[in-house]
Amino acid sequence: MHWSDGGLVDLDRVGAAARVAGAALVVDPTHHAGILPIDVKRLDPDFLVFPTYKWVLGPYGRAFLYVAKRWQDGVPLEQTGAARRAMDSIASPYMHGISYVTSARRFDMGERDFFIGLEMAAIGMELVAEWGTTAITERLSMLTNRLAEGLPNAGVTISPTHLRAPHVLSLSFPDGMPAELPERLAAENVFVSPRLGRLRIAPHVYNDEADVDRFLTTFRKLTA
Repeated sequence: MHWSDGGLVDLDRVGAAARVAGAALVVDPTHHAGILPIDVKRLDPDFLVFPTYKWVLGPYGRAFLYVAKRWQDGVPLEQTGAARRAMDSIASPYMHGISYVTSARRFDMGERDFFIGLEMAAIGMELVAEWGTTAITERLSMLTNRLAEGLPNAGVTISPTHLRAPHVLSLSFPDGMPAELPERLAAENVFVSPRLGRLRIAPHVYNDEADVDRFLTTFRKLTA
């Protein structure tokens, strides 16, 4: 899906077009992973990378990278000891094998052993896996549909269901977004994101029907 408005992106068609053009397919599923299914074996991206702080309930500073085997002999951006085949700080000489390891681990960040971040990311992803993306998708789709159904004649336009992701609702304003609307909503403890002239609403598993109804009431009050 697209980060700005939750619009669904047909990755299969994009991937096919990229291959015809001889271009690499680099996928950033930051707003996709954990909610919508993605199969790297079928999609066959060249690279796929996403952080954990969005939909898989992880911390900042931690991300995961998939590298297709055809690129795993590349030169990493960050030159770390862990990316080398045989470097040992207590051996002499300590740099006795500087060729890269033979997998995507050569692309790891230098601080990959930040254990607290790894543990936090693992717990969040385990929770998401335990609940299951189907259950999460159904729950969030219900919340965004409840939002959409509560906004007729509210001066906004909403993409039809089949064109938008189930977990994000974007409001467009034909006459322009009212001045300082996100800030005025925040002052009422209702937090949404302005994105390219639109208002993006992205509930997660910690939101419920009462949150949706509170948004609708506050939104109508501020835009009346």
